[in-house]
Amino acid sequence: MELDVRKKRLVYRSKQRGWLEVDLLLGTWANENVQRLNSDELDQYEAFVNLETIDIYNVITLRTGVPENMKRDGGKGVVEQIQEWARNSPLGKANPEVYADVKIKNNLI
Repeated sequence: MELDVRKKRLVYRSKQRGWLEVDLLLGTWANENVQRLNSDELDQYEAFVNLETIDIYNVITLRTGVPENMKRDGGKGVVEQIQEWARNSPLGKANPEVYADVKIKNNLI
């Protein structure tokens, strides 16, 4: 599959999980970061996106750790990057106005 098509597909899948919190967190991260990922990182990200939505939510919100098969040396894997981003993101705080702005900015509505 062509790399650009794969990236677009992953961004779309990240925005359309069917669970608002995951759509906002994962969709926003994907919109901001997927285009810079290399092939290995895309493989990592695709494996993460293939998890169940509840598992993605629990990992992003630090309720569970990064699955062992997705950890990378030095804690610099894609999933760790997503956790770090979510930890510092204003989306980690419940705020309807911020959510509404993010949904519009990232074409989530």
